Amino acid sequence: MRVWLTEKFDQAEKLAALLGNPIKRRGYFDTNDGRVTHAIGHLLQDAGPEAYNPAWKVWSFDALPMLPEHSIKLPDADKKQQLAVVVDCLQSASEIVIATDAGQEGEAIAREVIEHAQYRGPIRRLWTHSLDPASMKKALVNLRDGDSTLPLYHASQARAKADWYIGMNLTRAYTLRARAIGAEGVRSVGRVQTPTLALVVRRDREIEAFVVRTYYDVSAVATTATGESVTLTHAPKGDARLFDRAAAEALAKAAASFAGPLQVEHTERSTPPPRLFNLTTLQKAMSHRQGWSVGKTLEVAQALYDKGVVTYPRTSGSYLPNEQEAQIPGVLDALASMPTFARHIAAVQVRGAVVRPTVFNTKKADEDEHHAIIPTLLSGAKANLSTDEAAMYVLIAQSYIAALLPDYRYNETIMRLDVAGTLYSVTGRVPVSSGWKAALEESAESDADDDAVAALPNIPHGTRVTLSSPEIHAKKTRPPKRYTEADLVGDMESVAKFATDPVIRARLKENAGIGTPATRTGIIEGIKHRKYLESEGKFIVSTAIGREHIDGLPPPLTDAAMTALWEERLEAIRKGELDAGERAAFVSKIGANVTRLVDALRTQTAQLAAGRAPSPAQTDLAQKVAAALGVPLPPDVLTHFNACTVFLNTQLPVYHARPPSPAQIALVEKIAAERSIELPADVRTSQAACRAFLDAHAIVEAAKRSRTKPSKAKTKIAPAGRSR
Repeated sequence: MRVWLTEKFDQAEKLAALLGNPIKRRGYFDTNDGRVTHAIGHLLQDAGPEAYNPAWKVWSFDALPMLPEHSIKLPDADKKQQLAVVVDCLQSASEIVIATDAGQEGEAIAREVIEHAQYRGPIRRLWTHSLDPASMKKALVNLRDGDSTLPLYHASQARAKADWYIGMNLTRAYTLRARAIGAEGVRSVGRVQTPTLALVVRRDREIEAFVVRTYYDVSAVATTATGESVTLTHAPKGDARLFDRAAAEALAKAAASFAGPLQVEHTERSTPPPRLFNLTTLQKAMSHRQGWSVGKTLEVAQALYDKGVVTYPRTSGSYLPNEQEAQIPGVLDALASMPTFARHIAAVQVRGAVVRPTVFNTKKADEDEHHAIIPTLLSGAKANLSTDEAAMYVLIAQSYIAALLPDYRYNETIMRLDVAGTLYSVTGRVPVSSGWKAALEESAESDADDDAVAALPNIPHGTRVTLSSPEIHAKKTRPPKRYTEADLVGDMESVAKFATDPVIRARLKENAGIGTPATRTGIIEGIKHRKYLESEGKFIVSTAIGREHIDGLPPPLTDAAMTALWEERLEAIRKGELDAGERAAFVSKIGANVTRLVDALRTQTAQLAAGRAPSPAQTDLAQKVAAALGVPLPPDVLTHFNACTVFLNTQLPVYHARPPSPAQIALVEKIAAERSIELPADVRTSQAACRAFLDAHAIVEAAKRSRTKPSKAKTKIAPAGRSR
């Protein structure tokens, strides 16, 4: 029996309909061409240290480093029922077709559960960037061999193991070091999250250290003998700016009554349309236009993809393969049913689509795992889009239409006057043809503001002019902008600019960021959850604990460029360029780096803790734990830091694992019944699990109360088209 494995229910339902006569069962569909079952995202998750070795449950340098050779994947507690269905289907299969999302994450979701089911039969791959029926049908008749996408799984597993080695070991080591100096809480370290946090910390400190300086531009009015005039300006940039008022006054004095020939240059210019969207540029656009977080943008883009109206969203690609040229008429027909696009589509159809190598380029498209985000052959008008989905769909559609329209063309005039070695100038532009700009006029496209430059008078080249009315314009330097989430995602992608070594910068410029389009949003959310970052309006800023954390870490962990070099090796694995030995060597090198850092931290921590007394909070906790467990306090626990730490590290796991009280059990059962949710298995047996459940739902309740509590502040009306 052929078994098809999709990533989620909606995909399974669409696929089953195409395979013919679908009969819905519990967790799968039977069809004319086999059985279609589905995951719910990742059905398995990386095991914690104690799954490898019970002794590793205790946070102690004695257990570090923890470097298991083989990874253990455990069932997600909330998805065990569907996992059992999927495993049963896979174990009955004579052939499996992986039909999860066409990418590294989708490959991992499928291959992990296939490994878990211990299936060893033939595997094929359904590979499509779009979930519209036409694209899926095409993919169905062009199934790939399973080995063709196996390198994606190898890359995901190498990434997961490297992240586990760094996260599990260094989080514990730096937390133990923090405890040695009396700090509380966990110090989370991650291969990508730590350099990402460091970017924000560095930016915030640059802003705080920034010293505003006054600089000066000088302007004067140039007048011809016939009375035509134009204002020319001396405005040097960067370090060449005029910061000396006296120097600016001297230039203004020299310009007064100066006469000379005006140099006039006329040029016909054109600019192509902006690149098609990838996830990062889409997140930036929605942040700018709608004020959305990167998480919301990804959520809405995924919803559009699931409805089949746009292509796969978790992409870093901004090109399309040349084979997509054949789909231009079909995509335009799908868009033509929406009046918003009718005029611009007609313009494309009358003139014919402009096919540019900056848009359609198979070689460039193949460098990325997925091509740019574009509309599909399925009309958005028939997809029952929400308000947010419609706003994003329109923007993606406008971008696609613009890419098929002619260049924006304009005439540019530059006038220059050499005033005793100082250059004064002005630039003017006159639009000739709006081209692609017409399709973006409703989207507040402001990346190119050529139209904002005024036209200039028609003064012939070489005309003698006289300067008058010189003015000095005092201006202020501006600090760097604070990060928005979208800006931070952009810097994670283009991290080469942070490399100080020119050789490394050159290596990273084209192909390496940190994280992936599929993971960057979650990484930022994770850093915020740990209270290392917080929101201030549309910006994100580092917290005191986030800065303190970065200050205590060595450069290899905080250097985004160094992390990007690891990503470069992962990219080579994804492309199938490294064999099994080279993949193992990459992971071993990460393990060696972890071992070196742990050994150094072990020594530092011992020195910090030597002779130090425990904090009052530690002694109070030690006494509370001893009383609850009925164990005696060892000698020196209340007077020596090391003794107290050893006691707490040993007994806290036992303390947290003790059963909850009858009152606590009654409360969690009440909450579960009221909200119709299933209690995790260990809530009734583990104090820690019970408290975690109660804490989580207390947070939910607090959030609900804050949303429903009447506000005393006056209501502000949000600008049209923008969310709060």
